[in-house]
Amino acid sequence: MTNDYLQLAKQGDINAIASLMNLYFQPQGVTAKASLDDGCLQLILESEQIPDKASSMAFIRQELSTWQPRSINTARVYGRRPDQPFPDWEETFILVKQQAETATFIATLRTFKFASVVPYKDVFSSELYSSNTVKLLLFFGLFPLIIGLVANPANLEQTAWLLGIYYASIWGVVLYNLIKPAWFSWRETLKCVFFTAIVGIPLLLLIQRFPLFQLLYAAAESNLGIIPQLIGFILGVGVLEEICKALPVYLFLLRPRKLNEPLTGAFYGAMSGLGFAIAEGSSYSILYAFNLVRGQSGFGSYILANTIRFVSLPLFHAILAGIVGYFLGLAAINRSRQLPIMFIGVALAAVLHGSYNTFSDGALGLVIIGFTILLFVAYLRRSQQMVAEMQQAELSRPVLPPDNS
Repeated sequence: MTNDYLQLAKQGDINAIASLMNLYFQPQGVTAKASLDDGCLQLILESEQIPDKASSMAFIRQELSTWQPRSINTARVYGRRPDQPFPDWEETFILVKQQAETATFIATLRTFKFASVVPYKDVFSSELYSSNTVKLLLFFGLFPLIIGLVANPANLEQTAWLLGIYYASIWGVVLYNLIKPAWFSWRETLKCVFFTAIVGIPLLLLIQRFPLFQLLYAAAESNLGIIPQLIGFILGVGVLEEICKALPVYLFLLRPRKLNEPLTGAFYGAMSGLGFAIAEGSSYSILYAFNLVRGQSGFGSYILANTIRFVSLPLFHAILAGIVGYFLGLAAINRSRQLPIMFIGVALAAVLHGSYNTFSDGALGLVIIGFTILLFVAYLRRSQQMVAEMQQAELSRPVLPPDNS
């Protein structure tokens, strides 16, 4: 019944409005009478005691605002005692008509300007694309999608190479901002990356066939124990791969005397290391896929192995090569001790590389990679001090007397 009265009250039915008002007021000893006069609702509240104005008006305003009765624009409320010809108080107010929710929502939407909400002109402005950050966001956001559009998914080798380039590019940006080399050249960067990936690795595979290195690689893969494996991984795998990665930095930067400080050497060394990781990662990815097809590994192992090979190990390769490149930069300053300085760089990287390979299946492998990353950062932070030491050593080297024989 109450619901029926409510629907009638919303339609402006005076009797329904009076009945609903009385449901509230009569328990308080107040009687409500309603009438309509030219769109104005007349409400008379009668009781032996003067009806409380504040509480009565608060209730009436709230209910009428909720009901939104049709054809009623204003309300005039009187409070009086039955035996009095004139009211003790009265108040008039205007009913604020609420629009339908949909209409209100649409009206609110129209208050927004499209060009403000969607600044499409800025999107197509040339100024936006002058930002390197925007270019990087577009590259890293779109590159995998472009691979999906243009690459042949059936060609596993092609896909692996493209994904390797993608992940290596991410580390390249990170390392550039970490190292902050004194000078940067796209040409030299690409030369170091692709020389190692295309020339260095085939050369490495050729040298592996030499009897001494065959023996060292066999020891690394044998079950003779930790010591033979460690020796094989350091003197075989570590030495050859680190020399392979250092080769373009030596050929393109150190020999032509383009290199004169360690941070630049560290950067281009790291780029060469990423080139190595691209080629190595793609070949291992194919191997992992074959193992998956043959049932020699599960899907979880396949995904994890690919992630490590494409994400974690490229950074490790880059930092090891960056350490060697750092020492090549120091060798460029202190040419009187150039060969020993380069030897130290390669030896240090080979030891770290071989140690990780030996213990990669356990927690010690994580410790070695973590130590290598922190060591690299420490070199970067000490670069000015080490440059000063190398320059001082070069200036203070003894001058040999001329040979008069």
